[in-house]
Amino acid sequence: MGSTVIETVLHSTLEKSRKKLMFAAVKANAFYAYAMANDKVEYEHGGREISNPLIVGRNPNVTSYEYYDELPVARTNEFDTVRYGWARVAGSVIISDQEIDENQGETEIFKILKGKMQVLEESIKEKFQTYLYGAGTGKDPNGLALLVPDNPETGVVGGIDRATETQWRTMAKSYNGSLSVDNIEEEFDDILLDMKQGKNEKPDLILCGRNIYKMYRKAVRDKISILADGTYAGKKMYDLGFDGVSFGGITMIYDEDCPADKAYFLNTTYLRMHVLSHVNMKVKELSAPWVQDVIGRRIVWQGQMCLWKADRTQCVVNNTSAG
Repeated sequence: MGSTVIETVLHSTLEKSRKKLMFAAVKANAFYAYAMANDKVEYEHGGREISNPLIVGRNPNVTSYEYYDELPVARTNEFDTVRYGWARVAGSVIISDQEIDENQGETEIFKILKGKMQVLEESIKEKFQTYLYGAGTGKDPNGLALLVPDNPETGVVGGIDRATETQWRTMAKSYNGSLSVDNIEEEFDDILLDMKQGKNEKPDLILCGRNIYKMYRKAVRDKISILADGTYAGKKMYDLGFDGVSFGGITMIYDEDCPADKAYFLNTTYLRMHVLSHVNMKVKELSAPWVQDVIGRRIVWQGQMCLWKADRTQCVVNNTSAG
């Protein structure tokens, strides 16, 4: 079986596996899964960056008056611009000419292709699991350690410095091991009250590490609402393989990749996954250098996790003991 035939089969296999690889990335990343299940992924069609205006001030020209009072017409400066660069993730499938020679015949070559695709799928899962709770270091996609940090008073996010722009700070609650079965419901209620804005502005997703999740389940064992019997959003997450419960009508998910003593209260109206629509597991031909006797294909994803409003919209709960 010649290299040209192998290349055709490899390309066809990757094209047919695009949806499976996209699903692997989604299932590996709890936030991405929730966004996908609830139609909250933003598909972009181009641009070198993703940007939105951010309210950083108020209009000073609103005042009470009577009769012939002069009204203020001061210059206003209510907005700044949040800007995020794209993150690009690639996985390559390489087959050497020697592997082709050693696996002649359709049965054998399909076996090796199947094995390489399985490895690629698992590798994509592992990467997207890591990205969600990471700090977006280097060229990695943004993660919750950056967007909803333990110390929200420091760092630059989207080109805006949190040290100077207080409205660009998310919330952080540190319990130093004092969060327990006896007080977790009350503490979580207080967090929701602090985050509630207006009638409908509140978190819609809580991601929990192992210890926090077990603590909450134990606290409400007799009145627990399993996702499979709960909200439609929760049901879809359950179907995707995530275990969870409902807290105050909010989908609460256990994610094994979340730090054990942490929980994230997220408002996905203002925390969004953006994907470049034509680079969503796009298959590309791989041109090997002349010094290597190989053929291959590359699968590419381009996207970014973006925060568009910070104040009272997102919160990280940390129960790690100081000692």
